[in-house]
Amino acid sequence: MRALIITVCAVLALTGLILALPTPEHAAATPPAAQGFVITGARVFDGQAFLDGVDVVVRDGQIAAVGPDLATTADVPRLEAIGQTLLPGLIDAHTHSFGQAQADALRFGVTTMLDMFTIPSLLPETRQQRERPDQYRLADLYSAGVLATARGGHGTQYGISIPTVDSPDQAEAWVEARIAEGSDFIKIVIEPGRLFGMQRPTLDEATVRALVVAAHARGLLAVAHVSMEADAIMAVAAGVDGLVHVFADRPASAEFLHLASERGVFVVPTTVVMAGVANYFDVDALLAENDAADRFSDEQRASLRGGGWSVPNGEAILERSRDNVRALHAAGIPLLAGSDAPNPGTAHGFSVHEELVFLVEAGMSPAQALHSATLLPAERFSLAGRGCIAPGCRADLLLVNGDVQADIRATRQIAAVWKNGLPVRLDAALPEPIGAGAPARAATDLLSAEEIGRWMTSDDRFMNGRSQAQIAWRDEGQIRAEGELAPGFAFPYAGIMWSAGEPFMSPVDMSERSRLVVRVRGEGGPWMAMVFSGATPETSQSQQLPLVASGDGAALEADLSVLGGLDRAQFQALGVFAIGTPREFSFELIEARLE
Repeated sequence: MRALIITVCAVLALTGLILALPTPEHAAATPPAAQGFVITGARVFDGQAFLDGVDVVVRDGQIAAVGPDLATTADVPRLEAIGQTLLPGLIDAHTHSFGQAQADALRFGVTTMLDMFTIPSLLPETRQQRERPDQYRLADLYSAGVLATARGGHGTQYGISIPTVDSPDQAEAWVEARIAEGSDFIKIVIEPGRLFGMQRPTLDEATVRALVVAAHARGLLAVAHVSMEADAIMAVAAGVDGLVHVFADRPASAEFLHLASERGVFVVPTTVVMAGVANYFDVDALLAENDAADRFSDEQRASLRGGGWSVPNGEAILERSRDNVRALHAAGIPLLAGSDAPNPGTAHGFSVHEELVFLVEAGMSPAQALHSATLLPAERFSLAGRGCIAPGCRADLLLVNGDVQADIRATRQIAAVWKNGLPVRLDAALPEPIGAGAPARAATDLLSAEEIGRWMTSDDRFMNGRSQAQIAWRDEGQIRAEGELAPGFAFPYAGIMWSAGEPFMSPVDMSERSRLVVRVRGEGGPWMAMVFSGATPETSQSQQLPLVASGDGAALEADLSVLGGLDRAQFQALGVFAIGTPREFSFELIEARLE
């Protein structure tokens, strides 16, 4: 299906510049200390099979022991889970992650996401975030970054600048560029569009093969987007490791089934997004089910209800998809659970549970379906310690009411989620009522040891611009940004940004802070500070504050109390950017204070 989601474009139209700023690792609040506990009485799915009569001991963010009647000291809390099922945190093997996607997914027990197309500037932060043992607010993200597509091909139509691949001899450099950006694997698009009534340029077999060779030479998996069987056969013959959709133009042939089995490829069917194409779901019923209404964010509700599909044969596409998933499963081809959220009709986190239902309806047992959403994707994508409940595995856990072995729909009856052994808040509400932000942290120096790690790069590439920024180095009291302003966006900008709250762009009550001081050192200019406020990222308002040239740099001292458009009770973020004419830039931020 669509490698970039229609709903992102709709959100961009509403939010403007603020969503051009990439989401950092959320580390505002101090997480609870790592603690040990024991879960007893639950039926346990360990990633491969169901176990009865075992306890699960969690210590220091990992599974310490699994077995019957495990002895622990009296001070270790015990959670009685009789009548419940304990699962590894789920892995969504096909997402597109923007905005609050990682937080939204985690509330539904999805603790790891395999992203098939996102903004490259997010990747360094997501890599750092997933390695933190105290991170419990977000699902961890592994990503392809930018997809490989032809000039004018699928993925280029959404207003985001895409470096295309026009011939086999460009493949090696293209893959190298993705590795430099931080891509964890390579996604290749083979999509002529005919299944959906369109006609687009697409990659030829020689270019696909060259991309696969380049990816494998550098130790990366190569996966392919397809919608038609002929393209699936071509991709498998070219050496891809997996397909991230099931084709739906015709029934799976003996030729494909034999080739896929022989080559050992996996398939991520994403049947749930095909159901969105067919308007299959009763959204009101889904939202009301299992008293989970408070768990859905506005973004999740919007993508579930999202329109945009204009496919006249949607029901036929869904039925062929389901038939082909049955055929692939019967042939023994490994299937991984993926949602393609947040395409219309899907929602991050929630739609994985719907995909599990489709997999069971295709002939899988509940254990096989859960394997496809836990240990199997972890093994295929080399995600050590994920998707399992065994000594040494990460304590990313999902506890649900009921017996999943008897009814796969029980996975949606979520009782608790743990990330790195830490409890996850299950409702989508802000930490405080919208009338005020969360309490301000004590720090006023935004370059202090406690705050400097919260600065991230930000530039206009998400808005089809071509400017780039990177953090050259940071140390307590100072941080240097460098990069290039380039034409391609009406307001070229690039620089760094500090988020006050957690998750990203959450409001923080800064009512007692009225003085902003910013000072940069560097050649050239101009530079600009921007302050953001609002109850949510979608309602964010920005105020632009030019820095005035001074000595070897520029500075700003502003009285925030006189800025009519700034709500200090819902302060969100501060950005410091190079702006203006295209040029290379470098500046050191040597002072940033909110007093």
